Amino acid sequence: MPELPETEVILDHLRKKILGSTISGLRIERKDIIRTGLSSWPWYIGSQIRDISRNGKSIVLSCAKGSKTRYLLAELGMTGLFLFPGSTLGRTKHIHIAITLEHAPVSHLYYWNPRRFGRVYLFDRQHLDQFLQRRFGVDPFAMTHEAFCLTIGQSRGRVKALLLNQHKIAGIGNIYANEILYRAGIHPHAKGCRLSKASLMRLYHSTQTVLREAIAHGGSTIRDFCAPDGTSGRFQEHHAVYQKTATPCPRGCATTIQRLIRERSSFFCPRCQKRN
Repeated sequence: MPELPETEVILDHLRKKILGSTISGLRIERKDIIRTGLSSWPWYIGSQIRDISRNGKSIVLSCAKGSKTRYLLAELGMTGLFLFPGSTLGRTKHIHIAITLEHAPVSHLYYWNPRRFGRVYLFDRQHLDQFLQRRFGVDPFAMTHEAFCLTIGQSRGRVKALLLNQHKIAGIGNIYANEILYRAGIHPHAKGCRLSKASLMRLYHSTQTVLREAIAHGGSTIRDFCAPDGTSGRFQEHHAVYQKTATPCPRGCATTIQRLIRERSSFFCPRCQKRN
């Protein structure tokens, strides 16, 4: 957490509230949260936020001043959030960056991250492009079904691990990998290269459907996630298998959901989810 749907929800809120605003102040509470470009942070004061985009589970602010554009890329990691004023109650201890804004409906934007697995990078265009190319695979929404099926079908790895591999497909984490595989009827330990064409197509459509449904419901709030305005997600109310160990399979197959523990916990129905 947050995964692609939650990051997309954050992106939508930021575009509505701070796109086109001017950064009049940038306060860094923890310098170690800035992985790259710390010395350049004064440049951002006076710049205008011209674009906001998502790459995988990260948010990128494009900041322009005169003829130059620089970028602030924030990894959300396991607990990272962007928050507006009024949404920081009980969270002030772990605000690592505070951005003061002008010409925007909100006066500030805060980067909150208690566990600090995420980091912030201050880049020029060249270094941003190099970082994105090195760190992220293809966004699921940018993949054709042919490209998706080729990526999964040519691999000997386990299909769940492939969905979680950010260098292949960017943005899917453990929650949605479990839900996608259940919806597609595929066992998490199935080998990609052994899936039939029909299974690969089900997996592709399941990926698209689950992610879009999650976005429409505001993401999943398991522990800390909320949108920048403090709104909690609701998709956890529609989870079929994630953290549902020992509950009946939603398809009514008379089997209970089981949990496999490997690198990440997998939740699945042993009857409905096949290995091929």
